[in-house]
Amino acid sequence: MHAPLLPGHGTSPRDLQNHTFEQWLARARDELGTMRKYDSVVVCGFSMGTLLALSLASDEATRPHVDGLVLLGCALRLSPPLRAAFGVAQILGARLPDAYVPKPQGPDIRDKTLAGSIESYDRHPVRAAMEVYRAGRKLATHLGDVTCATLLLHGKLDRVCDVRAADEVARSLGTEDVRVRTYARSAHMLALDFDREAVASDVIAFLERVQPRPVEP
Repeated sequence: MHAPLLPGHGTSPRDLQNHTFEQWLARARDELGTMRKYDSVVVCGFSMGTLLALSLASDEATRPHVDGLVLLGCALRLSPPLRAAFGVAQILGARLPDAYVPKPQGPDIRDKTLAGSIESYDRHPVRAAMEVYRAGRKLATHLGDVTCATLLLHGKLDRVCDVRAADEVARSLGTEDVRVRTYARSAHMLALDFDREAVASDVIAFLERVQPRPVEP
């Protein structure tokens, strides 16, 4: 398994604020290129990472190198309040300031016993969040180009990304090998939330199903 660190992540909110979706996607393309030595590559994305995964699987240049997708907390559609705010800014053509939205409740997870173990920024960079919104809108028109096996997982209590995006993506993909699973007790951080064991089990089962089988001698 390979988990690359994207530009602006793991450093500071101000660093993240100054990066674009295209820069994140460029890193993802580079990292996918290093994976071509393997017989099978499944791209797993969480939140904004789901848009990167879908972009790789829909682009003509990188699509042949993606054998499967695992999408957790798909960010194709942000939560209704966020979507409304960014939609207005998009219509008005407003230039967003160097602003940050505090996260007083911390990460979006219902199992608060694990909230303290999650390393994340204490505030949302507004311009970076707008990059995610715009990328989701642009990507929506290219979902039909995704032809690989896909697993979509989403917490029903997610306050960051609209859970309805999972079904929307599933209906729009250009593959019939797509499965959607939602988890009643989990929020956005579903891989660590109350349903984490079920999430892990579903991901492992998917990986075992899509990996190439050894050729009999």
